[in-house]
Amino acid sequence: MIDLNVHFNVYFMSKYLTITEARKQLLALPEKLADEPIIITKHGKPVMVTISYEQMESLLETLEILEDKEFTTQLKEGIKQDIEGETVSWAEAKPQLGW
Repeated sequence: MIDLNVHFNVYFMSKYLTITEARKQLLALPEKLADEPIIITKHGKPVMVTISYEQMESLLETLEILEDKEFTTQLKEGIKQDIEGETVSWAEAKPQLGW
């Protein structure tokens, strides 16, 4: 079975700030969030993640799409077919789509 779970890799979320640093840099955080989320720690442990508004919108849109059971089923089947080499060329697909 193909796993479509979303995982955040350590390399993706590499910016860390202590909660004290985040408080001091609050006005500068929007610029810092442009590229990637920031993990905020308290006593050395992650307690929250800050993301830009655009990143949040994208994440919510992705979650909404993945909640569509029919779409997710078709996506998994398509990925499986691709992995197994069950593909057709664009030239073959166009007539099947009526183009």
